[in-house]
This record gives sequence, structure tokens and C-alpha cells, in this order.
Amino acid sequence: MGSDSPAILFFHQGFTPYLAFSLQQAVRSQPGSRVILLGDRANRIGGLAYEHHVLPPPSGLVREFRERYRHFHPGNLEDERRCIERWFYLADFVRRQKLAEFLFLDSDMLLFENLGKFLPWWRKFDAAGAPLFYSFCFFARPGLVEEFSGWILGRYRCAETQAAWARRFDRYRRGEPEDAGIIHDMALSSLFVKEKKIQVLDVTQPAEGGVVDSGQWGGAYRQGRAEIHRLQQKQAGGKVLAQVDERWLPMPAVHLQGFYKSHISGLTGWSWPALRSFFRGPWCRNLKSILPHWWQGWRFRRYLASAVAP
Repeated sequence: MGSDSPAILFFHQGFTPYLAFSLQQAVRSQPGSRVILLGDRANRIGGLAYEHHVLPPPSGLVREFRERYRHFHPGNLEDERRCIERWFYLADFVRRQKLAEFLFLDSDMLLFENLGKFLPWWRKFDAAGAPLFYSFCFFARPGLVEEFSGWILGRYRCAETQAAWARRFDRYRRGEPEDAGIIHDMALSSLFVKEKKIQVLDVTQPAEGGVVDSGQWGGAYRQGRAEIHRLQQKQAGGKVLAQVDERWLPMPAVHLQGFYKSHISGLTGWSWPALRSFFRGPWCRNLKSILPHWWQGWRFRRYLASAVAP
């Protein structure tokens, strides 16, 4: 794989219109890269030059993980389990595709610069994340995702570890702050990195080359922090700048979490594939969301274009 062509991987099950905008932006900003969606038949999108791979039936490791999984989290069981389970699917896909290095993104992470210029620096580490393995992570060390998925299953096979997590979760539910906590994929990646001494570059820390958004800039416009975490973009789909301590730094990736996805078109602009994505099932939900996406995107576009930056 060339130094200027990192493979870009998304994982998503089911369909929602914002996915078309994310894929559109990845294809546009990463010429020469493989843009890959690990998805299902419900989210195949026509008109975009990306690779669509349907997730295979659950492997033996996935089935074992589901049997051993215990829910130490206040959120929805299926959602939280799926966030962990995806690492098994990803490890299997990377192994079969023989991908030595790649960038793994949440499906609501938008790319605005060719990431090839960052690769010489990122390759000095095992991985480069926003932070760790959350939402945006370039895996430079071959086999690291396979090692992580194996480590996860090992923790769920260990009765002592499960008992310790259960005690910590009980303290969390009782509101006892000391040695309390929840278990999700982010917590697991933190434990894995610490235990295995994985060298991970935190790309959310500002550097001259830019800063990757962990969610604080992407949601600032509707969280009352629009002037604190200021973004600037002259044209939809083009270069994004973030104001950091009186400096304007390039922001190669912006994360739109939760209901902030409704202003995604303000950053990416519209395309025929993105527009058509609202005219497919689930029909009622998708058709009803066209107007909010248009209105919030238009308002966000005005805000992005109003900042004064060099």
C-alpha cells in the first residue's frame, strides 16, 4: 500500500441517511484510498466509489463472546455489546484482506484532508487515535486488532476479571465513586493499551499538522460552545480549520455525534447519493428527516463560512 493511500474502514449495521454523507466525504477527500464499509445489505449505497462488504455470519469466536458477555453498562445491552463485537468482525476482515495498516472510523466521522501526509509520523507508533481506539484510529502495527479482539475474549473467559468488573459496576450503580466504573469498548481499549504497553499517539492534541476532533468541535454549534470550539470552512466539503488558543489549525477529521448528525450537510454539501438516501426504508423516519437535515445543514453552513481565518 502506498504511503499516501491509507485504507479507510467504516463499520455500520442497518441504514441511516448520514452514512451516505460520511462515505461521500471519505471518497472525496482520500483519492487513491480504498474506502470500505463493513455493513449489510440494508446499507448498500449506489453512486459512490466505495467497497461494500456484507458482514459474514457470526464466527465461533463471536458466538462465544455473545454467550460469555455480561452487561456492565447502564446503556442499551444490544448497542453496547455490538460496539465490542465489531472488533471480532474487524479482526477477521483485516486478516482475510491482508491489511497491514488501515484507518478505522466511526460512521459519523468526516474526513477533510488527504491523510497521506500524516502517515510518516503516525507509523512511528503502534496506532494513532482520537484518543486511543475511539472513533478514529490508524492502526500501524500489523495484527494489532487481532491481538485486541483476542485479549477481549480472554477477559470475558476469566471468571476473576468478570467478578472484579461486577463489583466495580455495582459500586457505580450505588453512586460510590471509589473504584467504580462501567465496561464498554472504550474502557476495554484503555485497559488493553495500558496492560500491553501499546504505543498510541493521541491525535486530538493540537500539533502544527492539525488536530483531530474527538467530538467537542463537531457538537459545539448546538451545545452553546460555538465560540469556544470554533470551526471555519469556506466551502462545503473543503478544508476545515479549528481555532485553538488563537491559532487556526487544520482539522482533518470532524466527529458529529448523536443528534448533531442533522447538520452534516453543512460540512459536506449535498450529492445525489446523499439525497437519494432519504428515499429508502425505513421510509417514515428517513423522509421526515429531510427537512431537519436541510435546515440544520443550511444554518451550520452559514456559521462555518462566517469565521475570519487566514
